[in-house]
Amino acid sequence: FLDGLEGLEVERARALAGLLAEARAAMDAGAGAEDLLWTLWTGTSWPERLRRSVEAGGGAARRAHRDLDSICALFDVAVRAGEHREHLRVAPFLESLVQQEIPADTLADKGARGAAVRLLTAHRSKGLEWRLVVVAHVQDGGWPDLRRRTTLLQADRIGHDGVVPAVTPRELLAEERRLFYVACTRARERLVVTAVKSPDDEGEQPSRFLEEVVPDLDQIRHVVGRPERPLSMTGLVAELRRTAADPTVSSTLREAAARRLARLAGETVRKRPLVPAADPANWWGTRSASRSVRPIRDADQPVPVSASILESIGACPARWFLEREAGGVARTHQSANLGQIVHALAERVAQQSAPADPDALMAEVDRVWDRLDFRTPWSKQREYARVRAAIERFLSWHAANPRRLLATEARFSTVVAMDDGEQVKINGYADRVELDGDGRVVVVDLKTGRGGMTGPQVRAHLQLALYQYAVDAGALDRPDDGLVALRSGGAELVQLGLEDGSPTAAVQPQDAHADDCEERAALRAHIAHAARLLREEQFPAVSGEHCRQCGFMPLCPAKSPGSVVEQ
Repeated sequence: FLDGLEGLEVERARALAGLLAEARAAMDAGAGAEDLLWTLWTGTSWPERLRRSVEAGGGAARRAHRDLDSICALFDVAVRAGEHREHLRVAPFLESLVQQEIPADTLADKGARGAAVRLLTAHRSKGLEWRLVVVAHVQDGGWPDLRRRTTLLQADRIGHDGVVPAVTPRELLAEERRLFYVACTRARERLVVTAVKSPDDEGEQPSRFLEEVVPDLDQIRHVVGRPERPLSMTGLVAELRRTAADPTVSSTLREAAARRLARLAGETVRKRPLVPAADPANWWGTRSASRSVRPIRDADQPVPVSASILESIGACPARWFLEREAGGVARTHQSANLGQIVHALAERVAQQSAPADPDALMAEVDRVWDRLDFRTPWSKQREYARVRAAIERFLSWHAANPRRLLATEARFSTVVAMDDGEQVKINGYADRVELDGDGRVVVVDLKTGRGGMTGPQVRAHLQLALYQYAVDAGALDRPDDGLVALRSGGAELVQLGLEDGSPTAAVQPQDAHADDCEERAALRAHIAHAARLLREEQFPAVSGEHCRQCGFMPLCPAKSPGSVVEQ
């Protein structure tokens, strides 16, 4: 189109076309938003013009600095967007910029908006009229607002002939009454004034202006309770869905609700659905249940159950599945790393591959200590002292322990049958397996956490109970060493990490369980429940104290906002 034309405007148009073509070629070659911005920025005379404006000084320099700050902010946004792969393309980057636009109050109206609801202050409504006007939240303290609208230096009192007197409360009240009159007289046909009346005298109360609108207070309509549905788009969609699916509603009303849902689902803004909740593709229960080709546990093998599975599934099956099976496990807490260090050193001492000397063991800790990540230097020092105290407590307890040590970090596995015929494979690891003076097995679990347990908690401890059940089921029998038909003599928690200042470890024993005791029956019920969930692949969400530290709250059907539909 520019061939055969001459002139300054033609040269500028030709330069702009060439710059856009260069940017298009770079984008097709895979350039990101930041590279394209730099191509467009350096391909124009704008940088040089800004530089000249800064050198000129005055108002031009201030405007140039403002424009340059905006450009730098734009590049910062592009750099941050480049860190997310989904925003490397130019179109999503531009869409994100449009979405970040924040409407602000301006001195000039932007023109007529058509058929839409306008939300504005009483000052902005002067000179305008509507068929329906709603003056909401007419509360005492807000209508009238008798606080002085001033600044720290009281610049509003500067007049033509000197300092003017401060506005009196009477004058403020009169101005507030005039402003309320302006707001109410914007309605041509209907005016709705709302207020909240609290039953408590110290709660919110209606404004005195409400009596001036309706002199007869008996004509004011009092509404108690919540509306039938939330006054929001999601509430409207929920009501339409409920109506369309209710068999007791007439077919005409159901068809009308379905038509409205279809209309809402078809509305878009910038090619995006305006009301995605109205689309049946986003409804729960409208699609068939998804099944994995491979079951979670092999159907031809006994169901494997460990102590960690029992505790996790017993608290919340959904959280266990999301963490362990769906790969959603969060970053390991630092306390787990410290526990692994203490357990490793305790195992080496028990196997006599490391000296039972605190200084020598702390030298091993020093070799890996700087690799650990701590939030603050003081927490690093505190944890270092806690590790040393745990090691010293273990050495003291280990030296005074009268039982015979059979194994450390002993892996056990055995198959037991439940009452319903389900075969369950119990497996796990035990920190220490020992024999008491009567030839019975005592499983010891070393704990490095700061908190201990109460007596009832130890008696109901699932992990210790599972250890005892595994012993009685022959999981730790060693025929080659003459150890067969072993029986459990109880189990113990050895607390090494308590911050109680004690130089010795706190030992919390769990009494031996008989085959017909209540504790053994409760444990078998827990095992059967976990095995049934794994076989049926049903993992419901269960609320409890564990929800406070759960990382899956946004997608939890038991805690997320809104109702849950199950099929």
